[in-house]
Amino acid sequence: MIHRTEMPGNCWSERESNVSSKVGDALNTDAVPHELLISYLRDLDVMARTACYSRQTVQIIASGRSVLGDRTQVGPQDGPFAYAVA
Repeated sequence: MIHRTEMPGNCWSERESNVSSKVGDALNTDAVPHELLISYLRDLDVMARTACYSRQTVQIIASGRSVLGDRTQVGPQDGPFAYAVA
């Protein structure tokens, strides 16, 4: 059984815009190495898959990783969004 941590709803919507911004910046500049951002997004992806109820948030994070070249499958394999991995 997966335990979900209660987090305010606006926390995840803020994360969506933050992820979009960070990925866009990474694609347009070399200020942040892609490997560091991918690592951050992997951790955030795992957390979102277990603590977030928004499929959109999970998809934005997973898409950001994919755009940066990460093809690693992360997250709980039996979680509610396990099948959303591209």
